[in-house]
Amino acid sequence: MIEHSEAPSSPNRAQSDSGKLIREITDDGESPMEDTRDTSPVTMATLAKRVGVHISTVSRALQEPRQHTTNKTTLIIRELADQLDFQPDATASRLRTRRSRLIGVTVPSLTDPVHATTYEGIDKQALRRGYSTMLSMSANLDDRSPSRANSLIRSRVEGIIIQDTFEGDLLPATLRKRHIPYVMCLRKNDNEVSVAVDDLLGGRLAAEHLAAAGHTEIAIISPDSSVSTGRDRVEGFRRRMLELGTRIDDSRIVPAGFDIASGQRAAETLLDWPKLPTAIFASNDLTAAGIMFRLREAGITIGRDVALVGYNDIEISKHLPVPLTTIASPLHEVGARSLDTLVEAIEGRTPRSLKLTPQLLARESTLAFAPVNA
Repeated sequence: MIEHSEAPSSPNRAQSDSGKLIREITDDGESPMEDTRDTSPVTMATLAKRVGVHISTVSRALQEPRQHTTNKTTLIIRELADQLDFQPDATASRLRTRRSRLIGVTVPSLTDPVHATTYEGIDKQALRRGYSTMLSMSANLDDRSPSRANSLIRSRVEGIIIQDTFEGDLLPATLRKRHIPYVMCLRKNDNEVSVAVDDLLGGRLAAEHLAAAGHTEIAIISPDSSVSTGRDRVEGFRRRMLELGTRIDDSRIVPAGFDIASGQRAAETLLDWPKLPTAIFASNDLTAAGIMFRLREAGITIGRDVALVGYNDIEISKHLPVPLTTIASPLHEVGARSLDTLVEAIEGRTPRSLKLTPQLLARESTLAFAPVNA
């Protein structure tokens, strides 16, 4: 039997010792690399027999979070499991523990890089915590609200992360009624636990950047006002501009969606104005890209004739014809922290809402500005 050591002197030493012991355990003529190896499925019983421990010890070792583990026996079991390509029997585990370890995630669309990146953060953190994820996409359609999570609920998810909430959303009430834990992610509703970016602050950062360059003739391209991200970014921007001495009337706000095509349509509206604004705040990077493409077609140089600021810092932002000044959102971290927050709720604790901090990244779309109407 291997002696159970709960506190080895050093994690690195434990890793080294486990590697040595693994070589001893597998050096018995049945090495997984040999053609004569046993090809029957590797089970927890297999691992327990090889290591010389009870099967319950193997079960605990494989379920324990990997971070900061220093227990030598746990490290040995995990290394052997990796060498033998052990795959847990999810169905048996669910029957045994009466837990699915499945997290539902509702998203508007995975073609939007913002939601895709956030979901990636959720999924990676779920894997680290011993969970898997299941998606439901709503395409931002209000009429799907009552039913969009039904497939998740039927799949016995332990909780749901909601990325696609909007004003008047019925899903939270449905989940409360059915006692299913949930967390808002990116978007938020009042009085609900959420993990989001501080979009009021993000709007303020954009305003300060443009105001510092002397801009007062500014247009705002705003996404759907029923979504918290769009409302907060616009509100933060307008408040800060007013504090700095510039009032932005409602007439200077152009509604748009979250994609390139809606940005192009918004740019058409701006081109119909009697006087082009000297700066544009688009509260979404894809929308900003659409604005850039259409204004360039009209012979307007972004960064010289018109300053342009986006929001989120998706990958395309720095690769546009004119690299885009934007408010960077920690999207991957939002996803990971959402998963952690939901697990707190699943485990019976009372999680709190989190606001992560954005930052402004200044690029050529604002840095080379010279007013066209001067």
